[in-house]
This record gives sequence, structure tokens and C-alpha cells, in this order.
Amino acid sequence: MKIAFARGRWSRLVIWCAGGLIVLAGLGYGGISLVTADRLTRPTTHPEYFDPRRFDPDAAPWSTQTSDGLTLRGWYLPTQDHRHLIVLVHGMWSTWLEMAALGRDLHRRGFDVLLFDLRGHGQSDPVRLSLGRRERGDIRAVLAWAETQGYSDDRIGWLGYSMGGSTILMEAARNPAIQVAVLDSAYGDLPRLLKTQLSLHSGLPRLFNPGILLAARVVFGVRTDDLIPIRFARSWGDRPLLLIHGENDSLVPVGQARLLARAAGESCLAKTFPGVDHAQAYESDPAAYVALVGGFFDEHLAR
Repeated sequence: MKIAFARGRWSRLVIWCAGGLIVLAGLGYGGISLVTADRLTRPTTHPEYFDPRRFDPDAAPWSTQTSDGLTLRGWYLPTQDHRHLIVLVHGMWSTWLEMAALGRDLHRRGFDVLLFDLRGHGQSDPVRLSLGRRERGDIRAVLAWAETQGYSDDRIGWLGYSMGGSTILMEAARNPAIQVAVLDSAYGDLPRLLKTQLSLHSGLPRLFNPGILLAARVVFGVRTDDLIPIRFARSWGDRPLLLIHGENDSLVPVGQARLLARAAGESCLAKTFPGVDHAQAYESDPAAYVALVGGFFDEHLAR
């Protein structure tokens, strides 16, 4: 009798210990996922100490406000002709500085250029990052500002790097005001991409991916499951579109660019660069890149 009682007591103790370990593991998993989701989506705002007037005396400080009350900041590089405006949209965790040299070169070619920080980045107002969803409101804010400056939709060209390119494409699906665009290293299917890339950014094993994504959505309101620009590209229609992608892109596989081009249809021109990594086509050959992009805008923007 005593032996049976001792065994029963021991079994209960084992069960309680196992249950406690499971609870602790769950709390640890949830806590790590929450902290990581916070780190990956928190604003990356900071002062910008580089003044573009050092390389372009025409540069002037720029700002505008979004419909949800955020202030976007950057630099406007006008020309005397005031003929065509090229809007440069940077990628995730970056700033306008990522595209400053390209902006300078396009300005020298005769384009008015806008370099600005998306919400939650650089000098713009801090807010939780959403990987292209809420950032679409920034595109609309720039459009509204451009209208006040006298730019018609057919004289505005859009050039986006990485998430910036995907954001342009997703907004364009429901906004015909975006008429001509160049997308460099844009992602086409974020959920698919995150299966491999999220663990690289988080530094955690892939088993944490579901927890990170759940915490981002439930706690921080950052939803990623429907951020699939390939689907949006099917609504592109006959608007001119140029896709640029490095064949050695280590973040967004070049296959996603091919799927985007196929979805966009015949109006899309795709150009891949051998041996080039993510958003590095301009750095690999600035003159050729500016000639390609500038020629595309010259051909397709209204005279």
C-alpha cells in the first residue's frame, strides 16, 4: 500500500513538473517572440547629419503631412524647367540617404527629384513599421503635395527600392494616379519570403517565426499575411513599368521579380543584373543605371 502511494505521489510530482516546464517554455517562447516582434517593427527614426546641399546646391528641405497626421521629411531637388518629378522611395530600415547619389544623378539629367523618409524612418515622424501597408499612405501624401506644385500624374515618375518598390506597386493597384514606375529589388510575396528571411533578421531559429508574426499582428497591429504584391501586379494594366533586380539578390530572390513581371503583363519590362546583390544595381554601374532609368522616364512621362 505504501509503495503504491509513493508511486502515485511520484507520478503526480512528475506531471506537475512537466506541466510547469511546458508553461515556462511557453512563456519563454512568447516573451522572446514579443520582444523580437517589437525590435523588428519599432521606428528607426534618427537625426540626419548629411546635408544634400553639399553635392547639389538646388536641394531644399521638404515636408508634408499624411492623412493620419504624420509629418514626412526629406529634400526636394527642383530644376528650372519644373517638367518631370521623380519620387524616390527607400526600403525597410533605411532613409532617403540610401538613394541620395541616384537622386543627384537624376537631377543632373534634368529631372526634379524628391528624396524623403517614409513614416517611422529617418527624420519623419516615429511610428510602428508595417512593411508596406500603412506606408502606402505616405505615397498618397506625396501625390497630394505634388499636385499642389503643379505636377500632373503623367509627369510624375516613381522609383522604389525593396519595400519602397513593393509599396508603390500595392498602392498603384488601387490608385491610377501612379502611372509610371521603376521597382528595384521589390518583394513579390512577403509571407513566402519571411519563411527564410525572418530568422536571418531575428537571429532566432525558424520555430520562432510563427510566434514573432503572431505577436507583431496581435500586439503591434502589423499584419503581413496578405502583403503579396504579385497579386496587386495583376491590376497594373497598360501603365509603363520597369523591374530591376540583381540575379544574386540574397534577400529577395530574383524569382520573385520574374513572378512580378509575369503578373504585371506586357507593359512590364524586366531587367536583371548578373552578380548583383539586393538593391545594388546602381552601385554596380551608376552610369548604366541612370541611363536605363532616365531613358525609361524620358520615354514614358508626358512631354
